[in-house]
Amino acid sequence: MLPQENHYHHNVAMATPKLDIETLVDTKLPPSPGGIMRITKVLRDYNAPTNKIAEAINFEPALVTRILRLANSPLYSLEKNVATVQQAINAVGTVIIHDIVMMELTSTTFAKSIYKSSEVRSIWKHSLAVGLLAREISKILNNRGTEEAFICGLLHDIGKIILISQDDKAYEELTETSSESELLRLETAKFGYNHAEVGALVARRWGLPENVCYSILNHHDPSQSEMQMIVTHIVDVADMIANFRGMGVRVESEERFSYSESVIKLELTPEQMEAAWVSVEQSLNEVVGAFA
Repeated sequence: MLPQENHYHHNVAMATPKLDIETLVDTKLPPSPGGIMRITKVLRDYNAPTNKIAEAINFEPALVTRILRLANSPLYSLEKNVATVQQAINAVGTVIIHDIVMMELTSTTFAKSIYKSSEVRSIWKHSLAVGLLAREISKILNNRGTEEAFICGLLHDIGKIILISQDDKAYEELTETSSESELLRLETAKFGYNHAEVGALVARRWGLPENVCYSILNHHDPSQSEMQMIVTHIVDVADMIANFRGMGVRVESEERFSYSESVIKLELTPEQMEAAWVSVEQSLNEVVGAFA
């Protein structure tokens, strides 16, 4: 099982979890809309013709509305308005459409939690910010093969929502710590597993690629990953930037960027990180508006 392949804390006295991690995810992961899940499978088929993708999407009116709204927003700066899903796919490409579909899948699956809990709403907005930042950083670095950067960023904290649904009061107490590494330790002590492990298992349940699962699993400690991937470091930096800019559930100090292993490994300059945020800030308003 993927989450067990990585161990964050060897010295933590493990609490006996109320549920094992597989049972937790199986019982607390809300059922995902079947139509959206089918669309994600079509989009992962690189040989699927765009008319087949458009046909599948057209059966989901809410998704059609979001795609057209975002495609016509300043987010993509298209020269002319698009009126159909087929035109949107042709204009922005299937990778971007896949990103929007994944946002729809996540927001719809966890809609009840997002609207019910202000803490979950904060996590959701933070996740959108990290996804957009991860994509932008990937562009700045001219990385190939990191199309999944947005998805990894979007889903990096999804395990927190599952843990909150398991015991919201207990989890709220854990979040009083200002350190993410301490939060991971406390989660493991309380539940027997942490949000990164839970999130990786959710990604696996959704049939996402192994590299996405591993990125979520190791986003707080990329160097420990069995699959060394640049995208995991990108998500780590995107997470820090979002927190530093007030789009998170904890405060990030500016000093951390100077000694961050991921910043150093990616050779990111302060100017590049600033540019990533400036580029994303406006986009973030559009995306949050579409999915809030």
